[in-house]
Amino acid sequence: MSGFSRHKSNLNGMPEALKGKILEAYQRLPLNQQRVADFILKQPHDLAFLTTDSLSKALKVSKATIVRFAQSLGYQGFTELQNEVLDAVQSTIRAPDRYMIDLGKLKPDETLTLVAQHEVHNIDRTVHYIDRSTFSGAVEALLSARRVYTMGIGVSSLLAEVLSYELIQVGIESQALASGKLRFVEHLALARRGDVVVGFSFPPYSKETIDAAKYARQRGLSVVTITDKLTSPITFHANHVLAVQTENMLHTNSISAISVVINALVTDVALKNKPAASKMFMESTQILKQTEEYVDKG
Repeated sequence: MSGFSRHKSNLNGMPEALKGKILEAYQRLPLNQQRVADFILKQPHDLAFLTTDSLSKALKVSKATIVRFAQSLGYQGFTELQNEVLDAVQSTIRAPDRYMIDLGKLKPDETLTLVAQHEVHNIDRTVHYIDRSTFSGAVEALLSARRVYTMGIGVSSLLAEVLSYELIQVGIESQALASGKLRFVEHLALARRGDVVVGFSFPPYSKETIDAAKYARQRGLSVVTITDKLTSPITFHANHVLAVQTENMLHTNSISAISVVINALVTDVALKNKPAASKMFMESTQILKQTEEYVDKG
């Protein structure tokens, strides 16, 4: 994973050395072993409650696959790998409802309630597992960018537009790339050193977005990706990877946690660049007043 940011962090308890081993080996692993890797990277705390047998049933892989995965990383077996993770997570285990809002009084059979509970769970896991050093690195990349290009296909294109719009509102020059007559790589041919590319990539992963991220890295641009896991295809071409929980009750990706991450990125940028953000706000307000494009009172 060339260029991936591996900052030391104990937030989710994952040993940094083990995380590095998994990410370096990931593309060489068979598909079934990649499923084991994804599980450990995404929810290391859950290893405390799982045996090899229960993990194999949960992931629908053989116990031998789990053992071979551990051995491919240099461990004698899964138990040795598990113990290393558990030693690290002991100090970070917290109450599971730390960020949860109280939905207990609502009727459990209401769709609104069920969806809300699901989305809160997505946000909760995202807040807990995102590496804070990687998040800070992404913010610094946006702050120092000459220009920020955002991109994505499908619903990701809408998210790219939202991020670009909000960055402009806090004084960061930004452009959301449109896929159509020109591909993303053709748009990025005009990019210059010092520009930053933010790629949104969620299942089913867009090849155009991945190819554009690869092209940007080859040109020496900094690439930030907001995606669903540390090992999605685009991450192997990114400097900063923000993995967001997107599980949905439908077949589509949930965007609630993604929206939180977008808002957090822009808010942190604004807080660290108050003069530019304040100037942009004042100028935008003045323009709206002059053009009479808003109404003070209903």
